[in-house]
Amino acid sequence: MIGRLSLGLIKLDMANTIQFLKAWIVASLVAFVLAAVMHTQMVLIGLVNIDININVSDWLLTTFQDIWGLLPTYAPVIGLALFIAMIVVVIFAKFIAAPALLSFIGGGMAIFTVLVTMQPIMHITLIAGAREPVGFALQCLSGAVGGLVFAKLYYR
Repeated sequence: MIGRLSLGLIKLDMANTIQFLKAWIVASLVAFVLAAVMHTQMVLIGLVNIDININVSDWLLTTFQDIWGLLPTYAPVIGLALFIAMIVVVIFAKFIAAPALLSFIGGGMAIFTVLVTMQPIMHITLIAGAREPVGFALQCLSGAVGGLVFAKLYYR
């Protein structure tokens, strides 16, 4: 049987670790799906703005294809960013009694950090839907919602 492990501010036991991992996985999936959908909507709206006609079936198909297409690349990035952010949230929640707010902010900042750091490394914003301020904000909001999901599942 695995006992408790203390790493300074974090006391780990198997039950907390499993609870953390479950909450993180679900939060990461929610944040990824929202981010992928928001990305697609921003791109499609941009096409409509230049008078390209997109019917509803193509709109929906494109959305599902983008979720599938971004899954092997963007999902792990979001997952890693939220993993780090939620560890920080758990630490800060020991001192600030507002875990939902901390998780919301942490999730949004995780995506903010991902988007801001991708630009100088790759010299392009890979998430086309985040190239405009509204799209950037929607990506961050997707991470923030993921953070709220984490809080709801972890802090029961």
